[in-house]
Amino acid sequence: MARPTKEGLDYFPLDVDVFEDEKIEAIAGEFGLKGEIAVIKLLCAIYKKGYFILWNDLTQATLLKRLPGVSKEMLNQIVNRLVRWGFFDKQLFDSVEVLTSENIQATYFEATKRRKSPKPTKYVINANINTQDERVNDDINPQSKGNKSKLNKTKVSSSASSIDFHSENIAESYWLNQVNPAEAPMVLESIRFWVNDFQGQDEIVIMAIEEMLKNGAKNYNYLDRVLKNWENKQLDTVEKVRKYLQGHYSKSPRNANKTLEYEKFSTDELPI
Repeated sequence: MARPTKEGLDYFPLDVDVFEDEKIEAIAGEFGLKGEIAVIKLLCAIYKKGYFILWNDLTQATLLKRLPGVSKEMLNQIVNRLVRWGFFDKQLFDSVEVLTSENIQATYFEATKRRKSPKPTKYVINANINTQDERVNDDINPQSKGNKSKLNKTKVSSSASSIDFHSENIAESYWLNQVNPAEAPMVLESIRFWVNDFQGQDEIVIMAIEEMLKNGAKNYNYLDRVLKNWENKQLDTVEKVRKYLQGHYSKSPRNANKTLEYEKFSTDELPI
């Protein structure tokens, strides 16, 4: 007898600063600890099923049983605020009462990319399909759409220094070439957002990818941590990043003979 295909996850990554997210802080400010726990329970329910849940009476009744002291009215208020603030996708919630988001889906597809079962398409948020609502419904395979995105055909070498950075989508192409040729669209979109955040400097994002690979990691969460670190340190030019990686900013005349160090993230800290 064939083994049934597993749909959900046994565990999922949770950022250590999740409760510092402004949306979660707003929930905590209004609903207290019950609101914070409700958010985590919602995420657990979603990842246990896969990457979405239907917000119907059965789901609500099940969650309420696991949330002592939380009324149905409070739970729906929490969900409605999370939808309004973009924690969950508003269009899917308003149209079919589905709770999901691009981040949830990116995490799910990253965690299940090694599974041999076909990639699901139901309620997938595909930002690379140029339709008005940018949604793929449950009966349409995104590969059948005539508007599917085209990856830039520029050849990407194994070294960032030899890439033509005036071409489009170079950082995305580099990721596809060096990390995962079948990456989820949401991850590629996030990489594109990072390029925009660095004023279109693909090379900075590619340097971060190289730094990630150098440390033995091959997942987007690691790349995101590196880029957030650089952004917080205001490393907004290629030269600043290069000097940072060379230890320039940690070197001082008093400690000139000491080993140069700069912050790195261990692969143990992040999920593969």
